Amino acid sequence: MKKFTIFVLLACGAFAQETPKPPPTAEGLVLNWLKQLNAMADWDGKGDLKPFIDRFMALYDPGILQFTGPNENQIGSVTYTGFEGVRHWAEWFARTHSKSEYRIQWQTQQMKTTGLVLSAAPPWGGQGLAVEITAFYTIRQSLRKFAAPGAAFFVFTPEGKINRMRLYLLKDEMVEVLP
Repeated sequence: MKKFTIFVLLACGAFAQETPKPPPTAEGLVLNWLKQLNAMADWDGKGDLKPFIDRFMALYDPGILQFTGPNENQIGSVTYTGFEGVRHWAEWFARTHSKSEYRIQWQTQQMKTTGLVLSAAPPWGGQGLAVEITAFYTIRQSLRKFAAPGAAFFVFTPEGKINRMRLYLLKDEMVEVLP
């Protein structure tokens, strides 16, 4: 009986070449942010909130500046800085909202429909994005449902992390959704 030795060359780190990942698309970046924002409102209000917040926070750059409108206890815009500030806002959002559906507002002209994500290239790199949104959400404590038009403005790093963000919801155009 003859013995055969078979040598198998496995690709190891020295020989393997990683295929570079294509940069995320403008629409993909915005859709991922909306998906994670909506997921926080899917939290059941009882279990561990941390995994929802952590997935949302993974979208942000450590040097984040985020601006939002005031809540019922404030006047004027609110600025959140760094992970700690945005995490504070995200926890407030998750504990206050349930069943949210923030989404890109679709537009139709000349028999063509799209959700526009407008982009620009900042001189320091990355992407600047603007999108018209519509927010549908339920206030967790009262179960009151609302719809509001709005807009979101993002500046993403070259790695696709949010470095600056402004979220507008137009309270003057907000409507309560009644059964």
